[in-house]
Amino acid sequence: MALAAAAALTGAFVQSTTGFGFALVLSPALFAVMDPVEAVMALLLLGFVLSLLVLFERGRPEHVDWRSLVPMLVAALPGLAVGAVALTQLSKEALQVAVGVAVMAVAGWQLRRRRRGAEPYRVPAGVAGFTSGALTTSINVSGPPIVLWLEARGASPQEFRASLAATFLGLDVAGGAVLLVGEGSASIDLSRVGPLLALVLAGYALGAWAFRRLNRERFYTLVLALVACTGVASVVAGLA
Repeated sequence: MALAAAAALTGAFVQSTTGFGFALVLSPALFAVMDPVEAVMALLLLGFVLSLLVLFERGRPEHVDWRSLVPMLVAALPGLAVGAVALTQLSKEALQVAVGVAVMAVAGWQLRRRRRGAEPYRVPAGVAGFTSGALTTSINVSGPPIVLWLEARGASPQEFRASLAATFLGLDVAGGAVLLVGEGSASIDLSRVGPLLALVLAGYALGAWAFRRLNRERFYTLVLALVACTGVASVVAGLA
């Protein structure tokens, strides 16, 4: 669990700084020491706490565009059910490789367009929501579709980070409920998750400090690079 502890601290720092990346860093460590369903439940629970901290950093969610966000979250609901089935019925390795390749391709394309000064491709909200929902309950790497959707909309870093926190909060609650119905309370081991929570809190505090020191261009370059890293990590995990 030492690796999981280090990953919890690092993942929380990354997500607090950029708005996402927690599952990217922590999931390989948890999958190495837990069964798949238990690992996903631990990620959902810890991610729920981290999202609460980011969303209510200033006491209330000031930068969330709820009018745009809610339809996207509604589209995620059927995706959650599809992902839960995929988790138990399909090869996780094949899913990781396929998702990773797609994420790398899209992130690289968007980053190239940004560097050329071209308008980013606008990902439809329904597609982003459904895909993110399916990834939440299958391989728990739900961020990339929503990240690309927000980046294409030209959201400010503050809106981007807060909107992702609100999205992850909703997906974590819904995804956890879906898995609890299917797997029961035995899928949660609080004795193993509890010690990781303090490290998540410390990582959040460090990330919040770092976020305040990034300008818009550096922020989005870092975000798209991290999306590409998510794809690489997914492919590596699937091939390992």
